[in-house]
Amino acid sequence: MNGSEQLTESLSIRPDVAQVSRAEASLDVAARVARADVLIVDTTQSPAFAYEAIRSLTIDTPVLALTASDDTLPAIAAGASGALHRDSPAELVLAAASALHQGLAVFDRSFVERLVPTSPQRHTAAPAEAPQQDRDELTPREQEVLALLAEGLSNKEIASRLDISDHTAKFHVNSILQKMGAQKRVEAVVRAARLGIIDL
Repeated sequence: MNGSEQLTESLSIRPDVAQVSRAEASLDVAARVARADVLIVDTTQSPAFAYEAIRSLTIDTPVLALTASDDTLPAIAAGASGALHRDSPAELVLAAASALHQGLAVFDRSFVERLVPTSPQRHTAAPAEAPQQDRDELTPREQEVLALLAEGLSNKEIASRLDISDHTAKFHVNSILQKMGAQKRVEAVVRAARLGIIDL
């Protein structure tokens, strides 16, 4: 049994709450045929394909993205209304889907804590000076690359979009991570969004 079949089976544990079916055609077509209230998209197998499918939706059906640990922001940028880790319990996924159907947004606690720090130390005067410094240090090209990172694009996809080499794209990404003081791409994007450098 592959991951998608396991997911479908686990989500079918509450037939009184949800009728679950796999999308055998395009996401948009499947949603229309099934008259789905909520679309649950596993983005972990092929993130770029999944994000493009979400972006291509022509109907106003909320999407719950099941993501890897650091892929929440690209899912939101693609248009997902909520995101949970791929290994979340089935009951939690169903509860999140129900919340989305009611017009709410649902995200993993760890992601929300990265967006809205709860530690008082994060709000001291010294870090408050960092935003303008970070913004000024990014070159125009790095700001372009940062915007594409927020879309969930890989280095290769960024290189293709900007008509540059893969090596140059990787160089820009590493430079952005260093200047933003981030260890991961999503962390750099989250910080940039918080500083107002990019819009999500």
